[in-house]
Amino acid sequence: MSLLSRGITVIDAVSRSDQGLRFSEVADVLGGPSPTTVSKILKELIQEDILVKNAMGRYTLSRKVYFWGRAMAFRNSPIEIAKQHMERLHRELKVSVNLFTCIEDSMYCLESIIDPESPSLWQAGRSLPIHIAILGAIFYIPSARLHDEDFRNQEIQRHTYSLSRETLRRMIDYAEKNGLQDDLGAFYPGIHRFAVPLRERGQTAMSLGVGVMPARLKNEEDLRERIISRLQQCQEEIEEFLS
Repeated sequence: MSLLSRGITVIDAVSRSDQGLRFSEVADVLGGPSPTTVSKILKELIQEDILVKNAMGRYTLSRKVYFWGRAMAFRNSPIEIAKQHMERLHRELKVSVNLFTCIEDSMYCLESIIDPESPSLWQAGRSLPIHIAILGAIFYIPSARLHDEDFRNQEIQRHTYSLSRETLRRMIDYAEKNGLQDDLGAFYPGIHRFAVPLRERGQTAMSLGVGVMPARLKNEEDLRERIISRLQQCQEEIEEFLS
């Protein structure tokens, strides 16, 4: 085993110890090499500020390694992973991309990348009262409620623009059948929106949405299929991380 491999072995063992390891315990982890070899490995790890020796004579991870871990955790948080996918969606498809979550009666836009050629969507970090709860929140709403006629009628009446019962029914049925929302371009003028749920332990934690001008969907025959395919791919990869 090389010196580097032995050093990594020590770091791994120390990281799994709540109180750190004594010199003899480090030697045991390494399989009992000479004290000189153990001293050399520990000395180099201390010089590189990876390990420190505390007042109890135990070797523990340094604050430098702690901050490495914090930085990596931040870069690999669910939001950061979702942001990476959002940036690729925006770059590849030239669309607006939004990441939402829903808490009680408000929606929160966690991240937003706006296509400069599309009508403005919601700004990141803004709490939104749900005037039409189904839009963007369909995956947070229990199926029984979605199929309740009184609920549907309330949503239609709340909607600023004309919305037919048939359009609402088609959107709900499509979302339940395919696990993907297609709002049919009926909810906001100038925007056709698609969205997928991002589930954690079977519950919808966030929803990832794409907004595109209806005219582009008409002019680019394969755009709808490309959007759906890429959203589903992003969904699969983000949910794999969440699990």
